[in-house]
Amino acid sequence: MFTLVLVAKAEWTPVFNGQDLTEWSGDPRLWRVENGVIIGETDTETRKTEAPSFLIWKGGKPEDFELKFQARITGSNNSGVQYRSCVIDAVSWKVGGYQLDINPQPISQGMLYESQGRGVICENGKQVKFRDAPEITNVLKTNQVDLSNWNAYRIVAKGRQLHHFINDQLVVDVRDESLKNFSSRGVIALQLNHGAATRVEFKDLLIEQNEKTKTQESQTVAWLWSNQNPQKDEKVFFRREIQLPSNILNAIITVACDDEQRLFLNGKDIGKSTDWANPPSYDVTANLKPGGRNVIALECTNRHASAGMALRLSITLKEGERLNIISDGNWKCSSEASEGWNGLDFQEGASWQKAFIISQMGDKPWGNLMPQ
Repeated sequence: MFTLVLVAKAEWTPVFNGQDLTEWSGDPRLWRVENGVIIGETDTETRKTEAPSFLIWKGGKPEDFELKFQARITGSNNSGVQYRSCVIDAVSWKVGGYQLDINPQPISQGMLYESQGRGVICENGKQVKFRDAPEITNVLKTNQVDLSNWNAYRIVAKGRQLHHFINDQLVVDVRDESLKNFSSRGVIALQLNHGAATRVEFKDLLIEQNEKTKTQESQTVAWLWSNQNPQKDEKVFFRREIQLPSNILNAIITVACDDEQRLFLNGKDIGKSTDWANPPSYDVTANLKPGGRNVIALECTNRHASAGMALRLSITLKEGERLNIISDGNWKCSSEASEGWNGLDFQEGASWQKAFIISQMGDKPWGNLMPQ
């Protein structure tokens, strides 16, 4: 089984009701609504904050979309709007991911910044392709504005292409080709920065997104092991057989294991990792068998207390549809493996049992290592 995502008709819809923050989650000391405007405000006393605080939209995790809004800032500080981001800590309203930066520095106005990640990806007036590092591919016309006035902003996210507009002028054009850090979906959040006292205002927030029809299973990646009480130096082998369509364009697989893992695809050794906090991603397009049976296999080892394996195979079809094969309840595991265990011809015996779901991606102790 796999997850199939189909694109449906898009419409502009409000992400703010103009009256209150029932559709949002944030620090009530810092965020409020006045006259149809969302206001975030800090000072040096009761509204003081030691770290950036976010107002998080509870309406979902948009993937391909356009978001438009108006914003203005009073004071010398900066703000921003997060998208395709992940909630790192819901209690303290901490968010990481892509951000359209609302910054008084001319070069930073509207720039693409990845908070809790790569930092500056693309500055104002640039076209960038980012794989392992930013590569400037073109220069755009810059657009400098007075942040104390109302300015219109627009974010367009379609696949790996990310565009930022200020007052209808394109100021940032990014193609994110990073195998490890690219985010295809995630939360939207408004930023109120720490430091100097500031007031940021947002209004007329509208989103146009491709509604999704999802079939067969959830896209939430699970952490798997053979049991709920992992042992030190315990080794577990995992397998998952899948049938794939013939029209595959590309495929990227990301895998994390606390503590060690070696990945195989159709019997071929793809790679090994001993750093669960930085899960590797591999381009496995050439290793798949389009239109036929495939098997994903892993040899995993626990060195300490907690243990778990998490995986996502993201496949793009030639028509633009996407398939996600994830670690879930459909995997088999065993504490021992005989010859050929990682290949297509292997027959799973009685020792191969259904894998145990330890937790979901985003849960403690690992957090969200694979943002959706």
